[in-house]
Amino acid sequence: MRIGVECGGTFTDLIVLADDGTLQATAKVFSTREDPSRAVLEALDGLPPELREGASLLHGSTVATNALLERRGARLGLVVTQGFRDLLFLQRQDRERMYDLRYAKPEALVPRHLVQEVEERVTATGEVSVPLSEESVRTAVKRLVADGVTAIGVCLLHSYANPGHERRVAAMVTEEHPELAVSTSSAVAREFREYERTSTTAVDAFVRPSVSGYLSRLAAEAGRRGITDLQVMQSNGGAVPVPVVTARPVAMLLSGPAAGVSGAVAVAESAGLADVVTMDMGGTSTDVAVVVGGRPQLTTEVTVDGLPVRAPMVDITTVGAGGGSIVGVDSGGLLTVGPRSAGADPGPACYGRGGALPTVADANAVLGLLGPEPRLAGRFPLDIEAATAAFTPLAERLGTSVATTARAAYQLANVAMAGAIRVASVERGHDPREMTLLAYGGAGPAHAARVAEELGMRRVLIGPHPGLASAYGLLVSPFRREFARTVLAPVGTLDEAALRRTMTAVTDEAHTELAAQGVDAATATDEWSVDMRYAGQGFELPVPLRTTGTEEGGPDDLVERLTADFHTLHAKRFGHSDPAAAVQLVTLRLSVGKPSPAVSLPRVEHVPEAAETGPGRCTVLEGAGPEPAPVLPRRSLAVGQRVTGPAVVIDESSTAFVPDTWTATVDDATNLVLTRTDGSHPHTTTTGS
Repeated sequence: MRIGVECGGTFTDLIVLADDGTLQATAKVFSTREDPSRAVLEALDGLPPELREGASLLHGSTVATNALLERRGARLGLVVTQGFRDLLFLQRQDRERMYDLRYAKPEALVPRHLVQEVEERVTATGEVSVPLSEESVRTAVKRLVADGVTAIGVCLLHSYANPGHERRVAAMVTEEHPELAVSTSSAVAREFREYERTSTTAVDAFVRPSVSGYLSRLAAEAGRRGITDLQVMQSNGGAVPVPVVTARPVAMLLSGPAAGVSGAVAVAESAGLADVVTMDMGGTSTDVAVVVGGRPQLTTEVTVDGLPVRAPMVDITTVGAGGGSIVGVDSGGLLTVGPRSAGADPGPACYGRGGALPTVADANAVLGLLGPEPRLAGRFPLDIEAATAAFTPLAERLGTSVATTARAAYQLANVAMAGAIRVASVERGHDPREMTLLAYGGAGPAHAARVAEELGMRRVLIGPHPGLASAYGLLVSPFRREFARTVLAPVGTLDEAALRRTMTAVTDEAHTELAAQGVDAATATDEWSVDMRYAGQGFELPVPLRTTGTEEGGPDDLVERLTADFHTLHAKRFGHSDPAAAVQLVTLRLSVGKPSPAVSLPRVEHVPEAAETGPGRCTVLEGAGPEPAPVLPRRSLAVGQRVTGPAVVIDESSTAFVPDTWTATVDDATNLVLTRTDGSHPHTTTTGS
């Protein structure tokens, strides 16, 4: 058996598949933010022992993200080159809110008195200009230990070009204080740009004890339950053994959302679609990503809580609009949705766990979009009266009815999610109108059609068991590790032989590191890309490196081929290119991957009699007025069956809403395909709205 468990902000989802794709069990429990492993073990303990015995557990968790956001990591010390003590505090001159007079830069993870300088200097070409003073290292470490640090980050100037000094510092720390966690920038982010590299190293060291301790405890507890193998999802969409993650915990920051994208790719493939926009609406937030040609788009830098992190990650845009997002009124009297969330405890009012503030989930319940007798995870009855009571004070304050206020909250959440999709698609050079919206998560299918209308999209795809898509994504995620090396050279000074020598050096180091972590890289596939830019630009564009084969009429030389591809991609992304301008190769990137495991997509079992036991009909208040709508258990829908909106389609993991002017059809893979049936776009708004 293969067990996938994904921890979200509100729920922890579990799915069990046999090798032939047969669905064995599912579970959805409330997340335990203070210790995510409690929810994982609760879900595992609910399984029959025979499903756990000898099983593989694949896990996606928010433990690294939570440690960073809540600043509950290590007491961190930092070792830097002499003269660079203030690097983390100077940061960059850009600011997130240009005209905010009260804007303050994000606080560094390490206080200034815990940043220690050592005597050494390496040039940008890797030459040693000042030898490392080991006495200065001992003094720096002694001061940090006396101040009670539990982890040390090491980031020395230009160590991406020559990591020798960093490695020696790390070895000295480990020799004298083996109890300390140590992160070096050359192992975490071997790239130029000192501030971003230092920030990434600090984040890695800060979360290292939390991640290592969490995974060690989870592995031990899972082993006691008969599970023989534990793998963890990384932010780049690849699942790896625990030693790989504990060696570089910063790679786990977007673990859960990346798992959802992997599951979405599998669903899209089952429907014969290569280009989709994914929308994962959970209890706390909505994550969107773009998949082109069957592959998620990646980014090499994200900002988490104001701190830059240079690590390959699925390019995910997040907006604070989830089922638990709190609905309120701002200082100007306008309705707001999020980013505050009711979370899992107490949760939305309709959960019946003590929540009293109105949320998006409560709005859906009031509007009838969850059916007349909704149940959470197929087990817990939702309290529509409590949802109505939560919206009543807000409606009175606005001078409108509860239904009108709930409808406005629903629409506002849709607009927020559409805005996030525009950022992820239009601002990256993709037209969402030519793509399919693939919705999942517990709340995504209830909003998907209206979000699609906001964007002018005409098709929505909802896979089987959409509320468990992230957990399923863990089971189909391939092994993947990323490595990088900054080269920073004009294309005119680098020939193919020199480039291939650098590629060989990166490959040898990568395979050696993986072998030490118990991974057989001989069975993996290497893929290359190069970050390139016009000379003078401040940012780069990733260009796939085609190491073999040439297009007819194209250049044979590898560097020339890269340059031609860069001009083409630059024109597509930014609308212009300059073939006469000087071009630089900046960073060489290697992705070591293995094929996805052969696990079939679970199907929705057709049970015709389920229609007779369903709630029948309800009244939805989402449109211009109350409309009667059938409420259909998803299991009652046969392949090829068509449903005309308005309609509510329910299953144990999620509820889908089919508005008027939309139809839903079950395809051969038991996906639910929603299609616009008219040519108008009554809900479409402009980009600036």
